[in-house]
Amino acid sequence: MTTQLSLRALSRREFIRASALMAGGALLAACTPGMAPAGEEDMAAQEGGPTTITVWGWPAADVAYESFLPDFKQVHPDIELDIQMMPTAEEHDKLLTALAAGAGAPDVGMIEINYIDNFVVQGGLVNLLDDPFNAGQYKQDMVEYKWTQATAPDGRLVAFPWDIGPATYFYRRDLFERAGLPSEPEEVEALTSTWLDFIEVCKQLTNPAENRWAIGNASDIVYIYHAHRNLFDADWNVAVNGPNTVRLLKLAQQAREAGVDAKVSNWSPEWQTLLGNGGIAMQVAGCWFGGFLKGWLKPEDVDWSGQWGIFHVPEDPGQNWGGSFLAIPEQSQKKEAAWTFIEFALARKDSQNKMFEAVDYFPAYIPAFDDPLYQEPDPFFGGQQTRKIWINIALNLIEPFVTTPMDAQAEQLLMSYVTQALDQGLDAQQVLDEAAREIEQQTAFDREEAERMRGR
Repeated sequence: MTTQLSLRALSRREFIRASALMAGGALLAACTPGMAPAGEEDMAAQEGGPTTITVWGWPAADVAYESFLPDFKQVHPDIELDIQMMPTAEEHDKLLTALAAGAGAPDVGMIEINYIDNFVVQGGLVNLLDDPFNAGQYKQDMVEYKWTQATAPDGRLVAFPWDIGPATYFYRRDLFERAGLPSEPEEVEALTSTWLDFIEVCKQLTNPAENRWAIGNASDIVYIYHAHRNLFDADWNVAVNGPNTVRLLKLAQQAREAGVDAKVSNWSPEWQTLLGNGGIAMQVAGCWFGGFLKGWLKPEDVDWSGQWGIFHVPEDPGQNWGGSFLAIPEQSQKKEAAWTFIEFALARKDSQNKMFEAVDYFPAYIPAFDDPLYQEPDPFFGGQQTRKIWINIALNLIEPFVTTPMDAQAEQLLMSYVTQALDQGLDAQQVLDEAAREIEQQTAFDREEAERMRGR
């Protein structure tokens, strides 16, 4: 079986090769007339005026920043922000290229969990444990696995944790009612307590004649259990072909055979169109998805506030999907100002909770959890106490899991096999055994490099 390689799945060996190819073009761009090296364009401002730092990211990070910027400007009037938003893949591509070239990077880069592997095993980002950052003082205040994901095998902390993604299903109340099903969260929870029950509900929600399906893709049933975690065991042996994953793939195949999924890829234009016009009734995702529904996913001519609700993932509600980090490239000329911004945004209770309230980015900073905000009803979700549910998942239901520098590539390989199993009706155990063998082969170099870095 084969799979198409993307940036998020670059192995260490392929990254080294790609970096060499990208460096020449990026260096040429950095030397183009009118484009100053990082930091030079603000020299005059630093001498007599505010320091401007460039911050890269993707929507809805800009909305998140806007929620606390007045506070930041009041405390740090000497620092101005040049916030540049772009599509997620583009931002990572540009950041990776700039680090490989040694020029053109921002002062602060945003890194999503599915890309963090490409950064923890390479140079180019400052070690935030060093002076003057001293980020180690916050280690005990952070969700442990997020700290681990940003830590290189040699112990460097290359990025600072922003958010985590306690996962639930998001569902359209009005579509449940149209199908003759109860729509209140407690009732939906009871209807979907097992995966087999969930599939039965999916059958009632699906109506191909009206171009409406219960879910976007049946593969999510497998993915939610391996979303950048538990792809390897504690000894870094591949762990994608065990009994639980086999069972989940069989359940996903039952859903596919029942015709309840639209067979569209998450984040694709087709998926977004169906979601916007009521063609998908349920979507599993991290809590950040709530911010997406309130923002860029909402069609301009649709007011769907109050039409959404959430319920736990069937059978095993302690799931996590997603999260992000902020990092400082070595080439930045304004590292201290960049750290001042990161620390204010991510290691401060008020900032984290204002961002959570604005875009549902669930803080990785544990002190932020002690706030009445987490008990308040959310009008967008029909008054449901969504944050109370997510904080309970984060604090009480998510069990310790394994995360490694090889997760992004392993995850993509696993899901390519899952997709083929669904499309072709292949034997679940056989397919996952094949996936495990290819993951073992494709990540061998990365694993050896990571173990070398951590002295094993």
